[in-house]
Amino acid sequence: MKTPRLASALMALGFLACGGEPMPAAQEQEITGGSLAARYELPHQVRLHVSGAFTCGGTLIRAGWVVTAAHCVQGVTPASMRIYAGDLRLGAVEADEQYRAVSRKVMHPSYDGSVHDVALLELAQPFNLSQAIQTLTLPDAPAPVGATYTASGWGRTQTGPTSDALKRVNLSVTSTATCRDLVGSSYVSGTVLCTAPRATANVCTKDDGGPLAFNGTLYGITSGFGSSQCDTFSVFTNVATYTPWIRSVINGT
Repeated sequence: MKTPRLASALMALGFLACGGEPMPAAQEQEITGGSLAARYELPHQVRLHVSGAFTCGGTLIRAGWVVTAAHCVQGVTPASMRIYAGDLRLGAVEADEQYRAVSRKVMHPSYDGSVHDVALLELAQPFNLSQAIQTLTLPDAPAPVGATYTASGWGRTQTGPTSDALKRVNLSVTSTATCRDLVGSSYVSGTVLCTAPRATANVCTKDDGGPLAFNGTLYGITSGFGSSQCDTFSVFTNVATYTPWIRSVINGT
């Protein structure tokens, strides 16, 4: 996947975006503070495959709509995408698993390779909602500071570029002032959230596009990292800022 311009800016400051190239195996950092997701624990989590290969995560927000990071689908045609839901493992076909083709991709109109890192995918056929496949609510208010959020995905682990099993990790969102200080000159007010620096628990490469959720609501989309080892802060698209745009697209208004 193409590394977004936010990644380039962060890399210049010593940061790396989630979609950056994997490090050599000796440097890979396992999400040690995370845990394996239990069945039916994260039914909103989906995964994006491009030309048959797993590339990013995403979140089901309607039975027929997925939201992900724009950098995950930049330059990718809908015909080459497939969305999987209801499963926990990459390498197995599970009883609850469903997959759908993508009929339309909608990038945020102001996405410039870094800022406004959000895209919508309309499915050729809605998922059949079940205990294993559910939607998350969009936020109508800013992300609460101090709450415990859950991020999830099949991203890089200590032993390989992806985790075969869906993993989850608890993270806390920083204040706006702290996020501005962490991101530095790349920070654009209102567009991103930062999670507090943690050396032992974090999202990592190929968790891109996945959810940062709290209390049944999607507050963030995994977008970038503070270091190549995924051991400091992380950057998420601030979904509350984009709720009006998302609703206008999916409602056709």
